[in-house]
Amino acid sequence: MYDALQIGVDVERPELDERITVRVDRMWEAGLVDEVRALEREGLREGRTASRALGYQQVLSFLAGECGEEEARTETVRATKRFARRQDSWFRRDSRVHWLSGAADRRAELTERALALVERAITA
Repeated sequence: MYDALQIGVDVERPELDERITVRVDRMWEAGLVDEVRALEREGLREGRTASRALGYQQVLSFLAGECGEEEARTETVRATKRFARRQDSWFRRDSRVHWLSGAADRRAELTERALALVERAITA
């Protein structure tokens, strides 16, 4: 078995929610709908997992006429926030995770603090 260092980045919920919204907006602007449309032609709907992935599932609903594009986008944001909350509660229970602040005003220090943890783990 290999030793592993687990680092979690702690971001306050309002900031994380905003980051998720911005990320989904960027995914849409970068062509997520066209990507899913192309993958659908290649059989995406028949796949067991990819068709259920965050974003893909919502865009497939839009392409099927089950909802509007804005509704699909809004649902992608909502589902991603819910997923992030589940991940947070899962990893918070793991005492092996070293949590570092990812707050906007501390981001410059984040890499430095993570590297210090790695250095300590290597020399331990």
